[in-house]
Amino acid sequence: MPSLSDRTRNGSSDTANGVSNTTTGIPNTTNGTSNTTNGTSSTINGISNTTKGLSGTPNELPKAQPPKRELRPEVKYFPAQKPYDNSRPIKVIILGAGISGTATALLLSKKVQNLTIAVYDQNTKIVSQPYTSTNDVRQGGTWAANVYPGVRCDVPSHCYQLSFAPNTQWSEYYPKGEEIQQYYERTVAEYGLTQNFHLQHEVLGATWLAGKNIWSIDIRNLATGQTFTETADFFVSAQGRISQPKYPDIQGLYDAFKGHVVHTARWDPEFKYHGKKIAVIGNGASAQQLIPNVLADVAHIDHYVRTKTWVTATFTKDLFEATAQLPGGPKYSASQRATFDRDPAAYLAHRRELERGFHFKPGGDVLGSKENAALRARIVDVMLKRVGGDEAFLAKILPDYAPGCKRLTPAPGYLEALVDEKVDFITEGIVRVDETGIWTADGVHRPVDAIVTATGFDHGFTSKIPVIGLDGVDLREKWSEDGEIGYPETYLGIMAPGVPNYFTVLQAQGNARGATVPLQTELSATYIALCLRKLQSQSYAALSPSAAAATAFNDIVAGYFDNSVVNDSCGSWFKQSPGRSRVLIAWPGSYHHRKRVLREPRWEDFEFVGRRGAGRNRFEYFGDGWTEAERGFFERAERGEGGGEGEDEWSTVGYLKEVGKVDVRTVHELWYE
Repeated sequence: MPSLSDRTRNGSSDTANGVSNTTTGIPNTTNGTSNTTNGTSSTINGISNTTKGLSGTPNELPKAQPPKRELRPEVKYFPAQKPYDNSRPIKVIILGAGISGTATALLLSKKVQNLTIAVYDQNTKIVSQPYTSTNDVRQGGTWAANVYPGVRCDVPSHCYQLSFAPNTQWSEYYPKGEEIQQYYERTVAEYGLTQNFHLQHEVLGATWLAGKNIWSIDIRNLATGQTFTETADFFVSAQGRISQPKYPDIQGLYDAFKGHVVHTARWDPEFKYHGKKIAVIGNGASAQQLIPNVLADVAHIDHYVRTKTWVTATFTKDLFEATAQLPGGPKYSASQRATFDRDPAAYLAHRRELERGFHFKPGGDVLGSKENAALRARIVDVMLKRVGGDEAFLAKILPDYAPGCKRLTPAPGYLEALVDEKVDFITEGIVRVDETGIWTADGVHRPVDAIVTATGFDHGFTSKIPVIGLDGVDLREKWSEDGEIGYPETYLGIMAPGVPNYFTVLQAQGNARGATVPLQTELSATYIALCLRKLQSQSYAALSPSAAAATAFNDIVAGYFDNSVVNDSCGSWFKQSPGRSRVLIAWPGSYHHRKRVLREPRWEDFEFVGRRGAGRNRFEYFGDGWTEAERGFFERAERGEGGGEGEDEWSTVGYLKEVGKVDVRTVHELWYE
């Protein structure tokens, strides 16, 4: 029999025939039996016999050994051999070539790589100029539908441009529609996207094909009558809100009256109003611009007003400065434009001065607040000055609701026109129209030669075309007042639950206080770009917000506006109906609030669909471990095309900055402005 030293040395185990023999604390097993002396355990026939151990502790059982852990077999996943940021090609179709569609196309073209963009609109030109066929003015952007005398934007020209494409050469403080159209058309050309705009094309409907994760979009060429179908990964609706006219329902207006009837949003260029007595129904922005512009040419104006409105002064750093009340505001002289052109700092200062006029002190939008009361007092003061100090007339035109319930308008020249002897301001309700004029509730008949309806627009915040999402649900029906939801239940004013890869630009809850249309559009477009890049670079084919996330957002909206001035007694297109009702247009906060919220998407709110052929590993998009910047830099360096200075070097070492120019808040990120 081998000696102990032969069997075990330094605590090792010697096993023969599957039996372990151990002495001095080391298991020793023979024929399946363990014998242990001097502190060892002896087991015979499954029975353990323990004698006094070396430690002097009787009957001490050995500690149980933990079971050996089975290691997960090593799995090697080999992702696609391409740079991390080598984005797959994607396509987006944008409905609408107005300001929101144009701005979105321009920004996406620069923010998203490997992107195909197609913009469809019924217009003949970008932003403006309506398509006409057999006297049918088809829908388009704001400046296509509105061509009445004096039409212009009531926002300063230098605020109604894209923030990233400033124009130093605006001719007037308030730009005309034609000048706005020319600016946007020129900007599209400068970005090389003119060929991406398909005008005189009507989008008939869009359907999400869940099996293929693409949009199928039906389109009609209005010039040829041909109908065809396009597909895209993403569909963006940039339909406008102030192009579809809202016609008044007045007995006899369209069938009894023998004179000319025209809506400001469908202006007839053949309409001859010179020397005539006309009636203007409504007192929104269109009427406020029309009246002072035709006053000198007409014999008389009967101005019918159902809801009175607050009228401010110009949108400037001082909203209540009673100056610049000419319809176009002050003109920019050649000298001013030259200064803006050669002195970027001076031009930036002017732009910022104008923009400050859109940002209000917190509290002014709260119903019953001292801030809103102060706002009211200041507006009353400026309105009194603009009607020549006539307190009796001022009392006749002052609203009985809080300022901000409806949109505040500067209306240059409007109040001044109301006190002209050629204008009658009439608040009695219209009962009917006969062959020669208008009957009001007080029994008075006022004869006129023509009637202009300046009664606004069908603002509707639901889609004007079928948008079919998951399970065949049409968003129009779901969001209609008698539909399943009853109002446009958006997610952050940009997306909709149950409709993957679908975005809106300026729809319900997409407009924040303190910003112009171009700025609001830029925020929406930037958020859309974040979503596109997420899907483009990672292993996803589609995303949509969850129903729970959309509901939670809309609950916040309802709570935020509960004590808002918007919920005062006025009727407004801001909300579903007069008085307290669902607020549709507004974001629950300011422009800066919306900007901060939209900066980083809450990806946890989304439902994602994986991309076919993307692989089984969620990190497949890591690629080969390199970036395009690195590969491009070194490839060019090898060809002797780079390697020292300029953009190539910046692309790989751009984190290094000049001494004194490092903002620690933005080190390796751009979260702060």
